[in-house]
Amino acid sequence: MLFKRPKIPPPRPPDLPFDEEARDALGRATDQARSANATAVHAEHLLLALLADPDGLVARAFTRLGHPVDDMRRRVEHAAPPRPWGLRAPVLPFADDVKGAIEFAMIEARAAARTQVGPAELVLGVVQSPRGAPARVIAIMDMSPGAIRAALKAESE
Repeated sequence: MLFKRPKIPPPRPPDLPFDEEARDALGRATDQARSANATAVHAEHLLLALLADPDGLVARAFTRLGHPVDDMRRRVEHAAPPRPWGLRAPVLPFADDVKGAIEFAMIEARAAARTQVGPAELVLGVVQSPRGAPARVIAIMDMSPGAIRAALKAESE
C-alpha cells in the first residue's frame, strides 16, 4: 500500500438549538459567574441559574425529590471551589465542565427525540457531567440522573 489513509473520526451529529428557556438559563449562568467574579462560566453557575426560578420545571423536579430549591442552592454554593479572581472579560467563556454538560444535554435531547435542548436536558447534562460542584452535590444527596429524569418527566406532564 503506497498511501496510508488517515484516521478520520466519524462525523459528529449536528448541534441542536436551545429553546428560549435554555438560552435564558445560559445567560443567567453568565450573570452568576460575573457576580462571583469568576473568569469562566462553570457547571455550578449553570445549575444555580436553572434553580433561579422557584416555579420553573427544574426547581419543581428537585422539590418533588425532597430537596427544596433553597437547600439545593446553598449546597451548590458551599460545594463550589473558590475561583481565582481574574480580569473582567467582556465575554466569559464556558469552562470544560459546562461544555461537557451541554454535550450531555444534546445527547439527552436526541435520546428523547426532541428538536431543541430545554432546561430539563440542561440539568440532566449538568448532573451527568462527572466534573464540577454539581456532580459532588448530587452524589452527596444520593440522587441519580434516572431519578431526576423521572421527576422532570412527572413535572412536565
